[in-house]
Amino acid sequence: MSKARATFGGYYAVFVGVGLATALLVAGFGYFSTVRLKGDDGAVALAVGCGVSWIASCIGALPTAAALSSRPKQATTAILASTMVRFITALILVVPLVLSGWFDRTVLVLFVAVSYLMMLLVDTLLAVRMIRRAEDQKG
Repeated sequence: MSKARATFGGYYAVFVGVGLATALLVAGFGYFSTVRLKGDDGAVALAVGCGVSWIASCIGALPTAAALSSRPKQATTAILASTMVRFITALILVVPLVLSGWFDRTVLVLFVAVSYLMMLLVDTLLAVRMIRRAEDQKG
């Protein structure tokens, strides 16, 4: 991230884009086996599950992007806050969807879990890299 883009919007856009790419990769890897086993209903549940994780990732990225843009030395604490916000958001979104009966529950929960964990890993690694860069630029 260059100095010209070292703003909240720039950091946040990177998190959103990387999260979307991760969600699409997870969905791509799981699509054919899910359709073979569960049909089109499974594909819809897969997409919704990955979407839930992506939304949770986007909301969870807010504290980290805010800390990176203003106080990079406190960004490590912001990563912990982001993890909590992401988890609560995922629960708030997935529980009603599972209880609604609109989607195949097994596929939905499986892909929320898989995509959530993959996005958490990728976002954490990205945040650590951004923290190091931000500290180098400001320090």
